[in-house]
Amino acid sequence: MAEQNNNVLGLWEVINNYNEPTMLVATTSVLILAILWYKFILSTSSNGAPPLPPGPRSLPIVGYLPFLTPNLHTQFTNMAHTYGPIFKLKLGSKLLVVINTPELAKEVVRDQDEAFSNRDQTAAILVMTYGGQDMVFSDNNANWRKLRKLSVHKMLSNVNLDRSSSVRWEEVRRAVKNVFGKIGTKVDIREITFSTETSVLIRTIWESQSDKGVTNSNIVAEIDKVASKVTAILGRMDVSDFFPVLARFDLQGVVRDMEKQRNKLDQLFTTIIDDRIESNLKMSEDKTGREGKKDFLQVLLDYKDEKDATPLSMIQIKSVLLVRFILINLFKKWKRMKVILFFPFKDS
Repeated sequence: MAEQNNNVLGLWEVINNYNEPTMLVATTSVLILAILWYKFILSTSSNGAPPLPPGPRSLPIVGYLPFLTPNLHTQFTNMAHTYGPIFKLKLGSKLLVVINTPELAKEVVRDQDEAFSNRDQTAAILVMTYGGQDMVFSDNNANWRKLRKLSVHKMLSNVNLDRSSSVRWEEVRRAVKNVFGKIGTKVDIREITFSTETSVLIRTIWESQSDKGVTNSNIVAEIDKVASKVTAILGRMDVSDFFPVLARFDLQGVVRDMEKQRNKLDQLFTTIIDDRIESNLKMSEDKTGREGKKDFLQVLLDYKDEKDATPLSMIQIKSVLLVRFILINLFKKWKRMKVILFFPFKDS
């Protein structure tokens, strides 16, 4: 023990014996080495990549988060006047790129869609889509290509659209009848138009043919109620989206709340799918086929039963249906919106 104390005292005396110029030189050398090391790491990590677009300066750790305002579309429009139609933002540990013109949006989502297709998703979206099992939020992989093929060649084919024209005619007639029934009163044509479009979309995705007394309108109303809560959760800011290291703690309860609502939708979709499967079996036993138009649910179930098809799980079917109802809910609520596209760089 005495020998250790002597060693410590000896080291302390050596440090104290250094004069002020020597300490200044040593401190300056350390700072220079730190700066050179940082620039070396920065240059090697870029791998010759082109420079990032301009953007506002950010604070350490939190980035530009403290300066965001509730009206993001207005703030980003003003920032575009300063930094141009494409600029970067550092939000926490995430680097995002914002585009602000229709021409750039066309370039990103259509012309260069493959280059921008794989992006980080929020924790809430990953929970909602069972880990990205749908087509909208999936990466560009085999699952996405399979669902896109189903959507384009089956659901949105000219034959199926022609067969479902009666649905559009029925909803338009209902809308016209609604307007005529309100002669002499004020009518919100925009509201009626969006309501008609929403009804067409819902019936295109799923049209109840149940004999159990569970009506289409009742279950759609329940789905719409839960979907509204899901939409509200998607609009909440989650700190773990900007600091992934905190995701495991779910500090704001976003993942917990989303799982609760997703499980409710899962039960509703299970009821719908089981009812359709039972209806299909009954038709099979009666030797009557489901001819004519097919909703998207029936397209998915038919594909699932094809022997030569790539397997399609029930989770994927539910995820596809869930996202479409969420998008319809957004379509109903956000009748007027300015689209701002964020493109977070995926961590490599």
